[in-house]
Amino acid sequence: MENRSLDRWLHSRNRSYNISGSVHHVVLDWPKRLQIAIGAAHGLTYMHHHCSPPIVHRDVKSSNILLDSKFNAKITDFGLARKLIKHGEPNTKSVVAGSFGYMAPEYAQTRRVSEKIDVYSFGVVLLELITGKEGHCGDESSSLAEWAWRHIQEGKSIHDIMDEDLKDPLYLEDINTILKLGLICTSTYPLSRPAMKDVLQILLRCGQRLPISDKTDGNKYDVAPLLQSSEPERCFQSDESISLPYDELHLHDYSFTRKPRDLEIN
Repeated sequence: MENRSLDRWLHSRNRSYNISGSVHHVVLDWPKRLQIAIGAAHGLTYMHHHCSPPIVHRDVKSSNILLDSKFNAKITDFGLARKLIKHGEPNTKSVVAGSFGYMAPEYAQTRRVSEKIDVYSFGVVLLELITGKEGHCGDESSSLAEWAWRHIQEGKSIHDIMDEDLKDPLYLEDINTILKLGLICTSTYPLSRPAMKDVLQILLRCGQRLPISDKTDGNKYDVAPLLQSSEPERCFQSDESISLPYDELHLHDYSFTRKPRDLEIN
């Protein structure tokens, strides 16, 4: 892919290697980051809601999101992907597979597989897009998700958590919305996490609010990498009348007072 992985765009300055060519000089601004989040969410929504049986990726992370020349996101590396088995049958794996910092706690503890483990991992990616931090490293003693939850619980300003390249006040409202979405996606309790189709709707609403000059022209997302496409972009029109349990109003009312580790896992 022309623009390589999202991981290299977000974290290259914290590592020993440099990204050559235009990647090294171009800032990944908020419209591009939101476009990438929408593209990846389309792919996971297709896998979870338009495949029968549903497919769980199990290793969603920024290094597995590739970007083409127009920053359209494509999910890659399906080596750990699994189809969900029939309802009522055991749904665990003998070996835990995934990446530290992106792995849902219930999966690490019980090896139980569901779509919600991908939602957790995608939530970490959202937090990466906002903070610029790596998923496995919020600070010296915690993952990014733990660090972000603690930051919000302590009542600190969103400016303290944002990547230095995202200081444009024009996008602050949407960045705050997506930060809350990332936190809900990384809730320790899996039933508290939204479905990917609901995550996608919130991202699309934020995308519709971008200034026209920031919107991509005729952008199409690769919604089914390595899978057969069914044009799912037509399934989620921005002007549809929808009622979601995790709409933006819900995000504004959501309480972040409880620590994620305090929640029980069924």
